[in-house]
Amino acid sequence: MRTILRRLLNHHLIIALALFTLLWLLVFWRLWTPTATDRVLFTRGDFSVHYYSFSTYQAERMERGQFPLWNPYNYGGDPFAANVQWVAFYPPRWLALAAPGEWSIEALQWEVAAHYWLVNLLTYLFLCTLVKRKGAALAGSLLFTYGGYLTGYPMLQVSVIESVAWLPLLLLGVNRSVMNPGGPAQSRQRGAWGAIVGGTAVGLSFLAGHPQTTVQIVYCALAYLAVLGRQQGVSWRGIGWRAGLLLLVGAALAAAQLVPALEFIRLTSRGALNYADKANGFAFSDVLQMALPTLFGTWSPLYMGAAGLLLAAKNLLRTLLSGWTLRRTAFWWGLLVVSLLWAFGSETIVYDVFYVFVPGVNIFRQQERAAALTAFALSVLATYELERILAEQTRARLRPLRQKIFSMLEMLFARGLGMYVALLALATGAAAVWLLAQGEFVAVNAVVNVLAYSALMSGLFTAWYVWQRNYRGGAWPVVASVILLIVVDLFTTGTRTTNFVADVPANREPPPVLVETLSVQDGNVQWHVDGAGGIQGRGTYFRIPDIYGTGPFALQSLDELRTIPVERFWEVLAVRYVTAIDEPPVERVALNLLGYGQNYDGVEYRIFELLDPRPFAWLVYDVRVAEDNPLSARQIMSDLRVNLREMAVTTQPLPFALPVTRPAESAVRDFVMVTPERLEMTVTTSENALLTLALANYPGWRATVNGVDVPIIDTYAGLVGVPIAPGRGLRVVMEFVPVTMYVGITISLLTAAAILGYAGFVVTGSRRGADA
Repeated sequence: MRTILRRLLNHHLIIALALFTLLWLLVFWRLWTPTATDRVLFTRGDFSVHYYSFSTYQAERMERGQFPLWNPYNYGGDPFAANVQWVAFYPPRWLALAAPGEWSIEALQWEVAAHYWLVNLLTYLFLCTLVKRKGAALAGSLLFTYGGYLTGYPMLQVSVIESVAWLPLLLLGVNRSVMNPGGPAQSRQRGAWGAIVGGTAVGLSFLAGHPQTTVQIVYCALAYLAVLGRQQGVSWRGIGWRAGLLLLVGAALAAAQLVPALEFIRLTSRGALNYADKANGFAFSDVLQMALPTLFGTWSPLYMGAAGLLLAAKNLLRTLLSGWTLRRTAFWWGLLVVSLLWAFGSETIVYDVFYVFVPGVNIFRQQERAAALTAFALSVLATYELERILAEQTRARLRPLRQKIFSMLEMLFARGLGMYVALLALATGAAAVWLLAQGEFVAVNAVVNVLAYSALMSGLFTAWYVWQRNYRGGAWPVVASVILLIVVDLFTTGTRTTNFVADVPANREPPPVLVETLSVQDGNVQWHVDGAGGIQGRGTYFRIPDIYGTGPFALQSLDELRTIPVERFWEVLAVRYVTAIDEPPVERVALNLLGYGQNYDGVEYRIFELLDPRPFAWLVYDVRVAEDNPLSARQIMSDLRVNLREMAVTTQPLPFALPVTRPAESAVRDFVMVTPERLEMTVTTSENALLTLALANYPGWRATVNGVDVPIIDTYAGLVGVPIAPGRGLRVVMEFVPVTMYVGITISLLTAAAILGYAGFVVTGSRRGADA
């Protein structure tokens, strides 16, 4: 038993897990320390408004045993689960929600931090397939996990870090699918299993909520499959079926999210963006961040530490000398160059090639996110170089002439390091002298500090490099010392950013003025709020049914409705409260001033209540039809002579004529939003009527009157209208039943079952083979 325990404790994976956990705690300890004065939060902004607020809505609904299909608090109501960024189907989110205790911003911080631990582990496992020295894989995994890219803005952009976390597993699956020591039958089985593992990573990445990152890592994986497959002698046919299986498994596993998301995106205004909107990326000067962290701001997405950069530079030298090394590193150098050029966006012609010829790339903005691939490539190259340094075999493999040349170049590299450090030190001194001559305080100058820091870290790496060349005491002291250097370097730059702020009330989202009046905590939404002036996208955060919202995806129909006069926009969306910075149109709508507030930009706003707001559900008896022409409908709605309280404007004809004038018997009673996906009311009318609702006309809404399905009429260019025949006490129910989502869920469940079945078959077959 002791022998087994000793072997277990000495296993490289156990050692790696222990190290990863200790270092992970070192990075994030201040998020969880019980000492209030030391505790920090992730800074306000996208993390709290964009990600945390929607996670609280998800947690609240699931705690009630309800799956959140619809969100009445964002953009006047939109499909929650269909929006990929809200990660409704992401398994790690479900695990986080199932953890003990109430959901809080601290819980979401735990979830984000856990993904750094996961990235560290998965990157280590992948690098272990590339190199024999586990110490090199340890160091390389730390470079990627805590390098400048992942510890920059992805820490606050939850969907980015959670999507890119699955890149190492994806590449591990690809690697295993083509690296086969067995015969043809085993090759097919191993190839299929590797593709399934890779496809699972693709599915999880998409479910994590950042499709742009998923697209980038998928193209990286396909390129890796092609290059590595050909190097291993796999035919193009073999590469093709592996790629097809990988994509099929990924898409099928993610179908629960993918199918409704495709429907949703098609109906949003995101598709209206053009080349100029999407082509932004790094400036060329950002390359300086590879050596000079925080030169242009608190984040340094291209910084991989002095050790990472200089090990990669040494690998470039080795690659130029050795064809064998080139075979191993050519793909990674190619990935580094291509992804970096891609990250420049419109600054280079490379982006145009991707935009025109690579499917999916032209959908997304902010091309600098391709730097995730740059960072990963740099980590792999540094790992390869560290392995060669640790192996101490390079000179023995070279012929005498090449050995002499290589020894000379190694000497030149060492001298080059010395010159590089001297140059940084000289630049630091020159900048300090110049500042002193200008009468400025040197200690607080950002440029001087960046130069000095880079000189210090590069100097320490140079000292390590010279020392290890002459050290003959074993590999682990060399590994431990370079890991220590990496930790000091990357943990310093990665934790001293604006991502972390003191946990004080001022750094948490303060509720808006009169939040008790504006919010609907029980989910029974009866009206809307125009929160443009004061709420600023925080409707979901505070459960305020705002007609504005946050997130890149807003329904195009409602977005275009904002072009009509604002008071008419309020009318059709049943707005009751308004937060305004500018003077509201008081001459056209009766308002009551409730109070004053200061928004999140520090600008004063006023809160008004409409004295005669339109009810959420309202019967009309007159209609104008702008058939299949939403633009014409909006033009009619903009005409101040049209009384929208008494007249509907539709884009399709009604199944019957309306009487034009309102009858004496006309009422909507007992309106209740039972859940955001189910609205119930009782309607009485003595004439044909159109029941108008301040609800987005989105696929999946179903209307019944006394249990009988009735058609939904597109009303007011994007809202719901229900034709009602005469009757008393009619029971009208609106229910959201998105068919695409249920189709997607079915596909995902069947795929998961098939994967588990195949895994069982493989395990059973392996045991039978072992028994035989």
